[in-house]
Amino acid sequence: MHLKQRFFSMEEPLPDYKEKAIKRYVEGLISTYPYWNRTLGADHFFVSCHDIGSMATEEIPFLLKNAIRLVCSPSYDSNYIPHKDVALPQILELSLPPDGDDMWNRSTVASRPLLLSQEMINPPRTKLGFWAGSPNSDVRKKLVAFQKDFQEFEFHFVEKVKRATVLYNFEKEMYGSKFCICPRGETQVGGVCLSESMAFGCVPVIMSDYYDLPFNDILVWDEFSVILKEDDVLELEKILKSIPEGKYEKMHQNVLQVRKYFKWHSPPDKYDEFHLVMHELWKRRHVIRY
Repeated sequence: MHLKQRFFSMEEPLPDYKEKAIKRYVEGLISTYPYWNRTLGADHFFVSCHDIGSMATEEIPFLLKNAIRLVCSPSYDSNYIPHKDVALPQILELSLPPDGDDMWNRSTVASRPLLLSQEMINPPRTKLGFWAGSPNSDVRKKLVAFQKDFQEFEFHFVEKVKRATVLYNFEKEMYGSKFCICPRGETQVGGVCLSESMAFGCVPVIMSDYYDLPFNDILVWDEFSVILKEDDVLELEKILKSIPEGKYEKMHQNVLQVRKYFKWHSPPDKYDEFHLVMHELWKRRHVIRY
């Protein structure tokens, strides 16, 4: 496996020069190494956890059409091809980075230490559901409009909030909720809610009509999540309350079991996310070029 890394800042808009820079960079790799021309890139992959990755590669049509895209929380957009591309769970750091516990790290990295006190190992979950995020899609706006009807939920509507802020302010509420609501957002980065659900042990409620669930050919999502249509907003509380307690307990235990598949380790551990991603890439080794 031959890997090359290239980083661009997400803090700035993406003008044409970045698209052209990425095009020149990829063309340089193609001309320097012989591997691309064997399949026109069908046995190559690239990782982009933001939908900006598609925008940045628009000047390289064969890269989008042929190479395998690993993207976070993909919806069925015009560039995502389910049988070719891979849904990558968004990475959620739950410990501070090695360079310390300072204001810069806490404000720029979604990193919070898990509460591992005794009461947090098996916390009482007294709230039916939790969600915090920006109302930037139709289904999220419906949650805002009807929030008064959801008496047993903890909803926090914030604009352009850093995930570190959500984790810092609301981690106890996530620990205290039976379900974590994961409504579709306007961008692919909205899928971090799934990673939060796994980390905090609440059963994810996925509300997205067009969503390729990570590792859905390996994991049986119905056994540890609730998958609803976006139009089910008004019935959300009724649907969740109708789930028998025994079934919920089983789903909750399954969440605790499968969350090991959503973690990265260095070096990789057996059956962690690295190995599941490698399995997905291996399955696509015979995908034909377009």
